[in-house]
Amino acid sequence: MPSPSRPSVNMGAALPGVRKGESLFEFSSKSGSSDADADIYEEEPAYQVASAAGMARLTPNGLLKQRESVDTACLKPALVGMLKAIERHYGKRIVVTSGYRSPSYNRRVRGARKSLHMYCAAADIQIAGVSKWELAKFVRSMPGRGGVGTYCHTKSVHVDVGPERDWNWRCRRRK
Repeated sequence: MPSPSRPSVNMGAALPGVRKGESLFEFSSKSGSSDADADIYEEEPAYQVASAAGMARLTPNGLLKQRESVDTACLKPALVGMLKAIERHYGKRIVVTSGYRSPSYNRRVRGARKSLHMYCAAADIQIAGVSKWELAKFVRSMPGRGGVGTYCHTKSVHVDVGPERDWNWRCRRRK
């Protein structure tokens, strides 16, 4: 029977999927040697440095945000459920372009005076390869949905869990 392991100073042993004695990162030179000193001036490194910038936009509730400043942390469970149902229908991830808005930010972006964004009950969304008209039409067909709106100045569709209502703000032609 194996004896229980004790915590050690070597943090690699404590990470899931990392076996004792294996390192998280391996560097090797073009010559294949595993010298401890990597030659940073080699023309083609034998390693790739991963970037987590894209992953930083994945939120704890599983939504993708368009940019880091989009706040989705407080979105109501019913709204998150509706957004996940939309993702399942299209087989693609939605991108939240606007989530929670503070009252001052909502005024700055000319949001509705009683916008459900200020109550964590609304999100503006997009799906790559799906037009805002097609997306809005599908969301309007969903049972139990709230408000669905489109705007002339954005490709996003407003979705909320408030009372059922619809709007399409078209751009006015200048004369």
